[in-house]
Amino acid sequence: MENFEKKVVLITGGGTGIGKATASAFIAKGATVIITGRRLAVLEQTAQELGEQSYAIAGDVSKTGEPSRIIEEVISKFGRLDVLVNNAGTGSMGSLSQTTDEVIESIYRTNVFAPLALIREATIHLAESKGTVINISSVAASAMMPGVAAYASSKAAVEHATRLLAAELGPMGIRVNAVAPGLTDTDITEEVKANEQMLGMIIAQTPMGRLGEPEDVANAVILLAESRAGWVTGQCVQASGGYLL
Repeated sequence: MENFEKKVVLITGGGTGIGKATASAFIAKGATVIITGRRLAVLEQTAQELGEQSYAIAGDVSKTGEPSRIIEEVISKFGRLDVLVNNAGTGSMGSLSQTTDEVIESIYRTNVFAPLALIREATIHLAESKGTVINISSVAASAMMPGVAAYASSKAAVEHATRLLAAELGPMGIRVNAVAPGLTDTDITEEVKANEQMLGMIIAQTPMGRLGEPEDVANAVILLAESRAGWVTGQCVQASGGYLL
Protein backbone atom coordinates (compact mmCIF):
# COMPACT_ATOMS: atom_id res chain seq x y z
CA MET A 1 0.00 0.00 0.00
CA GLU A 2 1.45 3.32 -1.08
CA ASN A 3 2.25 5.95 1.50
CA PHE A 4 1.47 9.62 0.79
CA GLU A 5 3.65 11.06 3.56
CA LYS A 6 5.11 14.46 2.63
CA LYS A 7 2.51 14.75 -0.14
CA VAL A 8 0.11 17.71 -0.18
CA VAL A 9 -3.42 17.18 -1.48
CA LEU A 10 -6.02 19.87 -2.27
CA ILE A 11 -9.67 18.77 -2.41
CA THR A 12 -12.43 21.18 -3.42
CA GLY A 13 -15.85 20.63 -1.90
CA GLY A 14 -14.03 18.78 0.85
CA GLY A 15 -16.34 19.49 3.77
CA THR A 16 -18.91 16.77 3.16
CA GLY A 17 -19.75 13.72 1.08
CA ILE A 18 -17.28 12.46 -1.50
CA GLY A 19 -14.81 15.25 -0.75
CA LYS A 20 -14.74 14.46 2.97
CA ALA A 21 -14.37 10.72 2.33
CA THR A 22 -11.53 11.39 -0.11
CA ALA A 23 -9.78 13.63 2.40
CA SER A 24 -10.07 10.93 5.04
CA ALA A 25 -8.66 8.31 2.65
CA PHE A 26 -5.62 10.43 1.80
CA ILE A 27 -4.97 11.27 5.44
CA ALA A 28 -5.09 7.58 6.31
CA LYS A 29 -2.20 7.16 3.87
CA GLY A 30 -0.16 9.91 5.46
CA ALA A 31 -0.95 12.91 3.25
CA THR A 32 -1.44 16.49 4.34
CA VAL A 33 -4.88 17.48 3.03
CA ILE A 34 -6.35 20.91 2.40
CA ILE A 35 -10.13 21.03 2.00
CA THR A 36 -11.99 23.95 0.49
CA GLY A 37 -15.63 24.95 0.37
CA ARG A 38 -17.99 27.84 0.80
CA ARG A 39 -19.17 27.03 4.34
CA LEU A 40 -16.43 27.85 6.84
CA ALA A 41 -18.19 26.25 9.81
CA VAL A 42 -18.63 22.95 7.96
CA LEU A 43 -15.02 22.99 6.78
CA GLU A 44 -13.66 23.69 10.24
CA GLN A 45 -15.78 20.92 11.75
CA THR A 46 -14.57 18.45 9.12
CA ALA A 47 -10.95 19.52 9.56
CA GLN A 48 -11.29 19.00 13.29
CA GLU A 49 -12.70 15.51 12.71
CA LEU A 50 -9.95 14.64 10.24
CA GLY A 51 -7.19 15.68 12.61
CA GLU A 52 -3.92 17.57 12.49
CA GLN A 53 -3.06 16.51 8.93
CA SER A 54 -5.98 18.54 7.59
CA TYR A 55 -6.34 22.24 6.92
CA ALA A 56 -9.40 24.24 5.82
CA ILE A 57 -9.52 27.12 3.35
CA ALA A 58 -12.92 28.74 2.92
CA GLY A 59 -13.67 30.00 -0.57
CA ASP A 60 -16.02 29.77 -3.52
CA VAL A 61 -14.04 28.28 -6.40
CA SER A 62 -16.72 29.37 -8.86
CA LYS A 63 -15.80 33.02 -8.28
CA THR A 64 -13.17 34.77 -10.38
CA GLY A 65 -9.92 35.11 -8.46
CA GLU A 66 -10.69 32.49 -5.82
CA PRO A 67 -8.88 29.57 -7.52
CA SER A 68 -5.73 31.68 -7.70
CA ARG A 69 -6.02 32.78 -4.07
CA ILE A 70 -6.56 29.23 -2.84
CA ILE A 71 -3.59 27.81 -4.75
CA GLU A 72 -1.39 30.66 -3.51
CA GLU A 73 -2.42 29.97 0.08
CA VAL A 74 -1.66 26.26 -0.26
CA ILE A 75 1.81 26.96 -1.67
CA SER A 76 2.51 29.69 0.88
CA LYS A 77 1.67 27.40 3.80
CA PHE A 78 2.93 24.02 2.54
CA GLY A 79 5.41 24.85 -0.21
CA ARG A 80 4.17 22.26 -2.69
CA LEU A 81 1.14 20.60 -4.27
CA ASP A 82 1.09 16.95 -5.31
CA VAL A 83 -2.57 16.11 -5.91
CA LEU A 84 -5.49 18.33 -6.97
CA VAL A 85 -8.95 16.77 -6.64
CA ASN A 86 -11.64 18.88 -8.33
CA ASN A 87 -14.66 17.61 -6.44
CA ALA A 88 -16.81 20.71 -5.87
CA GLY A 89 -19.96 20.46 -7.93
CA THR A 90 -23.55 21.58 -8.21
CA GLY A 91 -26.57 20.59 -10.25
CA SER A 92 -30.27 21.00 -10.73
CA MET A 93 -33.09 18.77 -11.91
CA GLY A 94 -35.81 19.96 -14.27
CA SER A 95 -36.46 20.48 -17.96
CA LEU A 96 -34.32 23.03 -19.74
CA SER A 97 -37.40 25.20 -20.27
CA GLN A 98 -37.62 25.50 -16.47
CA THR A 99 -33.90 26.18 -15.98
CA THR A 100 -32.97 29.83 -15.52
CA ASP A 101 -29.86 31.59 -16.81
CA GLU A 102 -28.68 31.93 -13.22
CA VAL A 103 -28.87 28.18 -12.63
CA ILE A 104 -27.06 27.36 -15.87
CA GLU A 105 -24.32 29.87 -15.09
CA SER A 106 -23.94 28.58 -11.52
CA ILE A 107 -23.59 24.98 -12.73
CA TYR A 108 -21.02 25.83 -15.37
CA ARG A 109 -19.00 28.14 -13.14
CA THR A 110 -18.76 25.51 -10.42
CA ASN A 111 -18.43 22.39 -12.56
CA VAL A 112 -16.36 23.70 -15.50
CA PHE A 113 -14.81 27.12 -14.81
CA ALA A 114 -13.53 26.21 -11.34
CA PRO A 115 -11.65 23.02 -12.31
CA LEU A 116 -10.09 24.69 -15.35
CA ALA A 117 -9.02 27.75 -13.34
CA LEU A 118 -7.63 25.64 -10.49
CA ILE A 119 -5.65 23.43 -12.87
CA ARG A 120 -4.30 26.50 -14.64
CA GLU A 121 -3.13 28.06 -11.38
CA ALA A 122 -1.74 24.76 -10.07
CA THR A 123 0.14 23.69 -13.21
CA ILE A 124 3.51 25.20 -12.33
CA HIS A 125 3.43 23.58 -8.89
CA LEU A 126 2.21 20.21 -10.11
CA ALA A 127 4.98 20.23 -12.71
CA GLU A 128 7.53 20.64 -9.92
CA SER A 129 6.14 17.69 -7.96
CA LYS A 130 5.24 15.58 -11.03
CA GLY A 131 1.78 15.61 -9.55
CA THR A 132 -1.65 14.58 -10.64
CA VAL A 133 -5.14 16.01 -11.16
CA ILE A 134 -8.30 14.01 -10.56
CA ASN A 135 -11.58 15.55 -11.68
CA ILE A 136 -14.89 14.28 -10.31
CA SER A 137 -17.35 13.78 -13.15
CA SER A 138 -20.61 11.78 -13.16
CA VAL A 139 -22.21 8.91 -15.05
CA ALA A 140 -24.71 11.56 -16.11
CA ALA A 141 -22.08 12.76 -18.60
CA SER A 142 -22.57 9.55 -20.59
CA ALA A 143 -26.17 8.58 -19.79
CA MET A 144 -29.27 9.82 -21.56
CA MET A 145 -31.09 11.19 -18.52
CA PRO A 146 -33.97 13.64 -19.02
CA GLY A 147 -34.09 16.72 -16.83
CA VAL A 148 -30.37 17.19 -16.19
CA ALA A 149 -29.15 18.82 -19.43
CA ALA A 150 -27.15 21.61 -17.79
CA TYR A 151 -25.55 19.37 -15.17
CA ALA A 152 -24.81 16.42 -17.47
CA SER A 153 -23.36 18.60 -20.22
CA SER A 154 -21.11 20.36 -17.70
CA LYS A 155 -19.74 17.00 -16.58
CA ALA A 156 -19.24 15.94 -20.22
CA ALA A 157 -17.18 19.12 -20.62
CA VAL A 158 -15.08 18.13 -17.61
CA GLU A 159 -14.41 14.69 -19.06
CA HIS A 160 -13.31 16.10 -22.41
CA ALA A 161 -11.15 18.71 -20.66
CA THR A 162 -9.57 15.83 -18.74
CA ARG A 163 -8.45 14.22 -21.99
CA LEU A 164 -7.28 17.48 -23.53
CA LEU A 165 -5.29 18.47 -20.45
CA ALA A 166 -3.75 15.02 -20.12
CA ALA A 167 -2.25 15.59 -23.57
CA GLU A 168 -1.27 19.20 -22.81
CA LEU A 169 0.27 18.63 -19.38
CA GLY A 170 1.71 15.17 -19.87
CA PRO A 171 5.04 16.51 -21.18
CA MET A 172 5.40 18.33 -17.83
CA GLY A 173 4.99 15.06 -15.94
CA ILE A 174 1.43 15.84 -14.82
CA ARG A 175 -1.25 13.17 -15.08
CA VAL A 176 -4.92 14.18 -15.46
CA ASN A 177 -7.74 11.69 -14.92
CA ALA A 178 -11.36 11.67 -13.83
CA VAL A 179 -13.70 9.55 -11.74
CA ALA A 180 -17.37 9.32 -12.69
CA PRO A 181 -19.53 8.26 -9.74
CA GLY A 182 -22.94 6.74 -10.09
CA LEU A 183 -25.69 7.81 -7.71
CA THR A 184 -23.92 8.19 -4.36
CA ASP A 185 -25.44 8.55 -0.91
CA THR A 186 -24.59 12.19 -0.17
CA ASP A 187 -26.47 15.36 0.71
CA ILE A 188 -26.36 16.57 -2.89
CA THR A 189 -28.42 13.57 -4.07
CA GLU A 190 -31.27 14.05 -1.58
CA GLU A 191 -33.68 15.14 -4.34
CA VAL A 192 -33.10 11.94 -6.30
CA LYS A 193 -33.20 9.69 -3.24
CA ALA A 194 -36.53 11.22 -2.24
CA ASN A 195 -38.06 10.09 -5.55
CA GLU A 196 -38.78 6.43 -4.80
CA GLN A 197 -39.60 5.55 -8.41
CA MET A 198 -36.42 7.10 -9.77
CA LEU A 199 -34.32 5.63 -6.97
CA GLY A 200 -35.73 2.18 -7.61
CA MET A 201 -35.02 2.43 -11.34
CA ILE A 202 -31.40 3.49 -10.74
CA ILE A 203 -30.74 0.68 -8.26
CA ALA A 204 -32.39 -1.84 -10.58
CA GLN A 205 -30.05 -0.73 -13.38
CA THR A 206 -26.99 -1.01 -11.14
CA PRO A 207 -25.53 -4.54 -11.23
CA MET A 208 -24.15 -4.16 -7.71
CA GLY A 209 -27.71 -3.47 -6.53
CA ARG A 210 -27.14 -0.49 -4.25
CA LEU A 211 -26.30 3.18 -4.03
CA GLY A 212 -22.68 4.14 -3.96
CA GLU A 213 -21.05 5.29 -0.74
CA PRO A 214 -18.65 8.26 -0.65
CA GLU A 215 -15.87 5.84 0.27
CA ASP A 216 -16.43 3.91 -2.98
CA VAL A 217 -15.55 7.01 -4.97
CA ALA A 218 -12.72 8.00 -2.62
CA ASN A 219 -11.06 4.62 -3.16
CA ALA A 220 -11.13 5.14 -6.94
CA VAL A 221 -9.49 8.55 -6.50
CA ILE A 222 -6.75 7.02 -4.36
CA LEU A 223 -6.03 4.36 -6.98
CA LEU A 224 -5.56 7.02 -9.67
CA ALA A 225 -3.35 9.13 -7.41
CA GLU A 226 -0.95 6.33 -6.58
CA SER A 227 2.36 6.04 -8.41
CA ARG A 228 1.44 2.56 -9.64
CA ALA A 229 -1.08 4.35 -11.87
CA GLY A 230 1.79 6.40 -13.28
CA TRP A 231 1.10 5.21 -16.84
CA VAL A 232 -2.61 6.11 -16.62
CA THR A 233 -3.68 9.52 -17.86
CA GLY A 234 -6.56 11.02 -19.81
CA GLN A 235 -8.96 8.38 -18.49
CA CYS A 236 -12.37 8.53 -16.85
CA VAL A 237 -12.92 5.68 -14.42
CA GLN A 238 -16.53 4.92 -13.56
CA ALA A 239 -17.19 4.23 -9.90
CA SER A 240 -20.84 3.39 -10.40
CA GLY A 241 -21.40 -0.25 -9.50
CA GLY A 242 -21.67 -0.95 -13.23
CA TYR A 243 -24.56 1.44 -13.87
CA LEU A 244 -23.75 1.97 -17.56
CA LEU A 245 -22.86 -1.63 -18.44
